[in-house]
Amino acid sequence: MTLPKSDIIKSSREIGEVIRVGKRFTGRHLYVFYESSPLPEAGTKIRVAFTVSKRVRSAADRNRLKRLMREVYRINKENVISIFGAGGLSPSVVMSCGYEVRTAAISLKDIEEDFKQFLRRISVDIAG
Repeated sequence: MTLPKSDIIKSSREIGEVIRVGKRFTGRHLYVFYESSPLPEAGTKIRVAFTVSKRVRSAADRNRLKRLMREVYRINKENVISIFGAGGLSPSVVMSCGYEVRTAAISLKDIEEDFKQFLRRISVDIAG
């Protein structure tokens, strides 16, 4: 149940492209941008990135938020694969926390609720 490094988007150009072109979901604490393309071969390859605004002043707080987002994604990865795999899509996903969020008040449960809401919304979008 690990998150392989090959699944993480490191290129700022690719992250910017997903944010610019992709669709956007806004939750209470989480922004999720995604762009999906048809997958020619069997299996679903999901690429993901985790970002936090520099306006979150403390590096420790930014790292904590990224750690929480990675854990939520890792826990729900099978759900993401099943949703996008059913549509035959290969998505790129960028999860982000904004600066207006009080970082000390955010828990893993808060981010997971936003992410599950995103999954429900995306499953309806792909099915319809």
